Amino acid sequence: MDLSPIDCQHVLQQIELYLDGELEASLRVEVHQHLSGCNGCTDHSAFQQRLKELLRAKCGCNDVPAQVMERIQAMLAGGPEPFHPS
Repeated sequence: MDLSPIDCQHVLQQIELYLDGELEASLRVEVHQHLSGCNGCTDHSAFQQRLKELLRAKCGCNDVPAQVMERIQAMLAGGPEPFHPS
């Protein structure tokens, strides 16, 4: 019996995006439906969520520094990384 249109492997590949709220709506619904019926994936999801919360609490920052964001955007655009001396 299938739990949802997607399988555990696909859910686990998408779990980070799901937890960060970055999945498109239809895939988010499929992952949510799968998690509601799959204890293994739900346990993994809960672990990942707790890990994210712990890291956020220990790092003490919720915002990405501007220099890091610029480098990421440049890399995604395929251009050279901006240089910012330390």
